[in-house]
Amino acid sequence: MTENLQANVSSVQAENEASLLDFLLVLTKHKKKIIGLPILAGAIAVAISLSLPDEYTATLKIAPSKNAPTYNWLLNNDQLVEEVSKELKLTEHYGTKGRKATRKEMAKSFKVTLNAKDGYLDVNATDASPEFAAQLANRMGAVLQKNLYNMRLLDVSKQRYDLETRREMARTNKLKFDHQIKGGDLAPIIALFSPADRYSIISLAAIQAEATLQGQSTVAGSAGTGSDLMQSELVRIQDQLSNLQRLLADNLKKRASAVNAGLWIAAADALQQQAYWSALIERLDSRISLLKKQEHDELKMTLAEVPDEKSGPKRALIVLLSAIAALFSAVLWAFIAEAIVKSRENLASSALLGKIAAAWHAK
Repeated sequence: MTENLQANVSSVQAENEASLLDFLLVLTKHKKKIIGLPILAGAIAVAISLSLPDEYTATLKIAPSKNAPTYNWLLNNDQLVEEVSKELKLTEHYGTKGRKATRKEMAKSFKVTLNAKDGYLDVNATDASPEFAAQLANRMGAVLQKNLYNMRLLDVSKQRYDLETRREMARTNKLKFDHQIKGGDLAPIIALFSPADRYSIISLAAIQAEATLQGQSTVAGSAGTGSDLMQSELVRIQDQLSNLQRLLADNLKKRASAVNAGLWIAAADALQQQAYWSALIERLDSRISLLKKQEHDELKMTLAEVPDEKSGPKRALIVLLSAIAALFSAVLWAFIAEAIVKSRENLASSALLGKIAAAWHAK
């Protein structure tokens, strides 16, 4: 039994050696192509890679955020890409014709990736001009920031939009009452108001404006300690407002007896309305400014600097890969060619054996 086992092992070793020798034989028979083709491919790759322009990559970094998927989606959005393309005249820069061709070129030179090392979202722009690469990356960041507000994709952007919409309404109303108190029958009556009357009306309007915003903030806020404090502040403002309204009404009644009571009340109302909308605009501006800061803090970016080192093309890698691909192709071709030759030899041998058998059986 031991002798049979040794014989089997020897047989396997002999087959392996024969297979290795067959492999070496094929390589040796086609050595010129196997050696020459990679050299030729490498030489062509060298010539092509040297003709390629140097490339520079600028990177704008966006700090880790829960909104990173939103940023990524928007940076690859056709609307944003088209906006940047028009602003930087990318069609002329790339020498393309039509939007589709320009976007294809931009897709080659612009990529957004999540940096696994630091968690930042990297906005990479590559171009033959280092200055233009930095300009493209930074422009994408600026348009991203603008569109986050325009498309109201963040909660803070929605709040800012709501306040700016209300401010526009308040501005329209203020202009209407500006016209009333400066012209018509009310202007002479308002000129009779004492500084104390004016101060009381303006103070009343300011408190009303603050009460309006505090009340809406309380309604919009969630239940909790913060909301309780806002409710307490709102009650205090409303008490102050009621007291001031009573004092002002008593004073106006006394003053109205000297002139037309209807015109006096209308003048006081117009002045109060104008002051109210002015105060509301002032307070809305303050809140909008705060939301803008929060919106800016929500999207924290480190602007791209002009790169001073080349990022490509990787000429050595291009040559190496070309040579390896050519070597693999040459070896594969050698074995295919050898298999075809053997197949033909086997067919010829089979045909010859057939003729011999036919001659043997012939009478």
